[in-house]
Amino acid sequence: MEIEYEQNIVQQSQDLHKNTSYYNSGLPLSEDAKRILNSQQLITSGGSPQLIQERIKSPEKQVKSIIKYKFMNDGMWMKILIDRNDYPEIKDTPIIAMNAQFQNDGFEFTINVNELVEYALKIPRTREKIVPEKSKIYERKNYIYIALYKEKEGDWWSLKY
Repeated sequence: MEIEYEQNIVQQSQDLHKNTSYYNSGLPLSEDAKRILNSQQLITSGGSPQLIQERIKSPEKQVKSIIKYKFMNDGMWMKILIDRNDYPEIKDTPIIAMNAQFQNDGFEFTINVNELVEYALKIPRTREKIVPEKSKIYERKNYIYIALYKEKEGDWWSLKY
C-alpha cells in the first residue's frame, strides 16, 4: 500500500516558480550569481554624493536677566525702576523695542536689543494682585519704569511673593 502526501501551498508555489520564488532566498547562490558578485559588475551610482546645499543654523537669541532694579510704593501704584546706566547695551534702546505682558499675579518685561540679545525681567508671582489693564511701562531720563496698578491699596514690602 502506497501513501500519498498532499503538497502544502508553499510547496506548490515553489514547484510552480521553479526555485526562483522568495521562499528560497536562504538557499546558496548559484555559480553565475557568485561570479557576478565577485566581479563587481553591479550598477554603481558614480561615486560619493556631492553637497548641493547646506543650511546654516542661525544663532540662538541670548536672553539676559535684569537683576538690578529698584521698586517703590506710590499709592495705588507699585513702580519698578530700571537704570539704563546699569545695562550699557540698553542705554540707547528705544521704548518701542520694549514689551510688557501683565497678568493678575505677575508680569514679564523684555527689551529686544537686537536679533541676538534680549533682556528680561520675569516676575511670575507678585506679592499682591495687580490690574493688568491699568499697568504700563514708560521712561523718564535714564530710567525705565514698569508701573503696576494694585488691585487693592496697601504697601508692598517686597515685589515677589
